[in-house]
Amino acid sequence: MCFSPRTFAVSFFGFLLIAASARAAEAPLASPKLSRAFKDEVSGEMAYRYTDFISRFDRVQASEGFHDAAVWIKGELEKMGYKDIALEGWPSDGTKRTYTFRSVIGWKAKSAELWMTSPERERLCSFEEVPLTLVKHSGSGHSEAELVDVGSGMGEAPYRGKDVKGKIVLATGPTSEVMHEAVLQRGALGVLTYFSADTRPGYPNMIRYTALWPRWEDREKLGFAFNLSKNQGAALKRMLEEGKKVVLKADVETEFHQAKLEVLSVAFPGASEPEKEIMIIGHLCHPTPSANDNASGSGGMLEMARALKVLVNKGLVEAPKRTIRFVWVPEFNGTIPYVQAHLDRTRNTLAVINCDMIGEDLHKTSGMLGIFNTPDSVPSFLNDVTANFAGLVEALDLTSLSGSTHPFAWRSYPYSGGSDHVVFNDGALKVPSVMLNRGDTFHHTSLDTMDKVDPTELRRASVIALGSAWYLAAAGEKEAVEMARLVARNGLGRFSADYYDSLAALYDAGNADSLLQAYRQVMNVISHSGKREIQAVLSTMAFVKDQAVMPEIIGLRGHFDESMLSYPKEANLIYKRRCAKLGVMPKPMAFTEEEKKYNRLVPVRAASFVCPLDPDYLVEKLGTDAVSGLKLRDDAAYEALNFADGKKSVHDIALAVSAEYGPTDIQEVHDFFRLLEKAGLVTFKKI
Repeated sequence: MCFSPRTFAVSFFGFLLIAASARAAEAPLASPKLSRAFKDEVSGEMAYRYTDFISRFDRVQASEGFHDAAVWIKGELEKMGYKDIALEGWPSDGTKRTYTFRSVIGWKAKSAELWMTSPERERLCSFEEVPLTLVKHSGSGHSEAELVDVGSGMGEAPYRGKDVKGKIVLATGPTSEVMHEAVLQRGALGVLTYFSADTRPGYPNMIRYTALWPRWEDREKLGFAFNLSKNQGAALKRMLEEGKKVVLKADVETEFHQAKLEVLSVAFPGASEPEKEIMIIGHLCHPTPSANDNASGSGGMLEMARALKVLVNKGLVEAPKRTIRFVWVPEFNGTIPYVQAHLDRTRNTLAVINCDMIGEDLHKTSGMLGIFNTPDSVPSFLNDVTANFAGLVEALDLTSLSGSTHPFAWRSYPYSGGSDHVVFNDGALKVPSVMLNRGDTFHHTSLDTMDKVDPTELRRASVIALGSAWYLAAAGEKEAVEMARLVARNGLGRFSADYYDSLAALYDAGNADSLLQAYRQVMNVISHSGKREIQAVLSTMAFVKDQAVMPEIIGLRGHFDESMLSYPKEANLIYKRRCAKLGVMPKPMAFTEEEKKYNRLVPVRAASFVCPLDPDYLVEKLGTDAVSGLKLRDDAAYEALNFADGKKSVHDIALAVSAEYGPTDIQEVHDFFRLLEKAGLVTFKKI
């Protein structure tokens, strides 16, 4: 969809005004005293300073740079007076797996340069000048060879009629795939990759961040690999199209080694329930500078830890009942070994807030803050609590001395993956986790630099995360009831929206079969969404010890129960009217034979299968061909696995996924679990 600049501005700022007025009636959970304490102490300037320092480390997973960054943060925490600090590590060699996730190989770049020697002499890349130009996990190489353009470099077609053996290839595809096709399969010496002109247009000098992620046994097979800017890639491509022979000279020295995936954590211990925890997590990894991704999250967390210590020490807020733990990880690769090592602690965690890219300057990056909610498989108080604190931050109109003064732009989004909150929402853990994240044009490129980081936005996001964490860590019965009322207030709106949105297909259906399918989907959505919101209300009882308080929370489900009775009646009337309009007879909602079969089949997850599925595990176990035929993928597959609780049938799971992501073929759900069965990850029981 296209907008003129004026239309976009009117729409965007109109959205802000509407959103602000809609939230105005929502009372803040934080008391005026608590709001003032966080407003006075949390500093965007300090968060920016921490972010700047962290961005100077080359923080590739399982590297010296990551270790050095973690040690520096540890030193800052010690200066703040923290005692319960742990820097832990687990073996990582590119082959060892934790649950289904493969570890990262240790890698060190010593030197790397790329020169064009013909038809003219020009230095194209230097690791010393711009570290991101060397692809992470590049092999070593000392070669002078001809360049061949292979287009995307993916699959068979780009190589037809081209001899790349003993040559260097130029491509726009993912570097790891080009390495496999050109070097491992066809004998090329090395690869150069770059963004095509239509990818992130407007930044001709942008260099992308890519990595190869090899197994230990493949390390000696790799060629060298560089990332070029768009301008450089286009210039080389043009020379080749003009018939010029382009010769390049590469000198690369790298080293593979067995390493450790390190995780840094620090706890502010709870005063009365220290075994229960609220976690704030962020990934420390990514090559320098990676300022917003994710030095901003890491630096913001360090400022949160500082502010929390000061606020409690000064008596401005009380010490929380429950432990607040800050955890800096290598994304996914370190989080999963950490969970395995601390499984009981993880399962005692009441909520996780993932800080991933929280400092973007809105005007430079278009990065509006998003709060990405828990998936439907983990209904929770956390979504509304975090959004409530975002509304508070908006009302406080927080800015920072050297930061921007633009209005706070934010919104809540349905669940989406891509970062460490995925791990905790997994069905084997079910620890509710949200992500604070901003879209960013410069994400995973050489232009993710400190000039795109805004101290104001760092301050705002830090108050949201720390405020939400402290509130939950300190919550008692009074707060549990407040949260339950808030979730019920907002949940009734979500339930209503889901129902009325689902009616659209009923009105659009043009024949008897599609009308029946649409009606079935409406009824499915009513059941699924109503139960989800009831469970979200009841989730607040995690903070209740006094049994006398529970009826007040349980009583709030009555509004949903009423709607779960009235909505089906209304939907049935609409269905009958639509049937009459189309001149067809209404049909009963009977199970099909296929549904009857799959309603008796229950997938049971293996006890040893904890944390999300790494698709690479299935490829390793069953082969590429077996996996390539899977139709259920991405978030829908993730949720299907999360819904597999040993009680729900394949039919139940298909209904749940359909309610969350739209009509889903039950056969695709069954095929997904059958593949997991072949990999030894699930079994089936018949009921």
